[in-house]
Amino acid sequence: MRYCRIALLSVLVVLTSVPVSLAAYHHMGDTDSDIFRDVYPAVAGTKLDSCAVCHTGGRYEKYPGSNKWVDMGSCQWCHYTYGYDESGDIDDTLNDYGRDFRDQGRNADALQTIADLDSDGDGHANGDEIQAVRFPGDATDDPTMVPAPFRIFERSQLEQWPLHEQFLLMNTHKSGDFYALYSGVPVEDLLDAAGILPTATGIRVYAPDGWSQYHPLDQSEEPSFYPVYGEYPPAVYYYDQTADVALYPDTGWCSFDSIGAEDLSNGDSIGVEDGLRLLLAFTRDSAYLESGELDASNRLNGEGPFRVVPPQKKPGPPDQSVKSDHQDVIWPFDENADHNAGFATRTTTIIKVDPLPDGFTDINTLEAGWNFVDEGKIVVYGAIDPSETIYEKFDLLMSTLMDAESSAFKRHSVKFRFILKIWIARLFVEWDRPEKALDIVNNRLITRVDGCALRDLVDYNDWIITCDNQKPVYWQLHELKALINLLVDINSPAE
Repeated sequence: MRYCRIALLSVLVVLTSVPVSLAAYHHMGDTDSDIFRDVYPAVAGTKLDSCAVCHTGGRYEKYPGSNKWVDMGSCQWCHYTYGYDESGDIDDTLNDYGRDFRDQGRNADALQTIADLDSDGDGHANGDEIQAVRFPGDATDDPTMVPAPFRIFERSQLEQWPLHEQFLLMNTHKSGDFYALYSGVPVEDLLDAAGILPTATGIRVYAPDGWSQYHPLDQSEEPSFYPVYGEYPPAVYYYDQTADVALYPDTGWCSFDSIGAEDLSNGDSIGVEDGLRLLLAFTRDSAYLESGELDASNRLNGEGPFRVVPPQKKPGPPDQSVKSDHQDVIWPFDENADHNAGFATRTTTIIKVDPLPDGFTDINTLEAGWNFVDEGKIVVYGAIDPSETIYEKFDLLMSTLMDAESSAFKRHSVKFRFILKIWIARLFVEWDRPEKALDIVNNRLITRVDGCALRDLVDYNDWIITCDNQKPVYWQLHELKALINLLVDINSPAE
């Protein structure tokens, strides 16, 4: 059983709000989610179809006085504070919306009662936020914010690319060094395929247990910054029997049993075609990486399906663990050594490209990822080409309009007219005329569905005459406008 995944959603759902066949995981016997979906059926399969609607994340200090903090999503925080044994107080995990729901009776009537409240104090009523697929208990997530552009890649897709294989030392600080033959795609190739923008400066890599690691795009003097682009220094192979855990399980500290170590001797140069790179690996020693999962203490076991692997910037030998009392060895612990393994990211599900374009916001990185672990997927989002996201949004909007009853429109013919304009706008994007698409969305469509969102009533010129149908369309057009405007800016010649 994967303990935390019961409350987490796939990143696709977090980003797009497109209904998918895979629903959120829920606790056994928990009826709150069923009640929420009964009152708001449109949330099924979206990011709101999760425990994060009512529960908050949190953080704790790694150890007293360390000033190092561990951030947790709602699922992990609940299990950390409430406990798998349910010994804690579940109310301590509730956000403001969850507390309002509890206080009003924790039933369908309670949801209706609090729909007009603004639980998180962000200036938007709970019901409006839910219609816009935003968390009503999170003040940092409101309808005006537009999730950044994204691309989703599957392992089966990446396996068709030119693969990069590299044998290297994973030098750890305290948990045991090892040599490994990793195979995958260079992270720079992944970013290029995602359409990284010229404004990008670095990436932040996330795992679903809350771990994150920053990498600049280019070389940096900072020892802890492992760059995305460029070749890392070549390395040599270090071997000594006294360090070999296979020979000395009690006193050794490095594993040399990788298939890449065959025919290598101490001091041999390690040859890597095209050089060592920051790698998005999905195999190790010719086998798929074991998928990560959380144990009962919220610790991540495994490293797959993807691991971001940085080679050493300052190649050196596998040094002894800092925890060992036996430092009178050939390679004792060296605080200044390059412990590259500590900057690798196991079970990578998300890569954020910094900085986000103006007017865009993050996806909820603490609430996403475990479904992608199961499905062998990874998402890249942020400062990348928005074209693919625009097509996703157009498809979602078309689906929303086609599913709406004709009676929700001012006239029966208006529904067809609306869909036709959306289709034409999409064609303009495909024809590299995003400015034409922006004109349609901004000047001919948004103004026809803005009454309920801006004034909470239907205007005389609105094409959709019920607020329940109008508001979701307005916010989808709002997102499309921002994304297409970004595409226009990208295509505009620099001054």
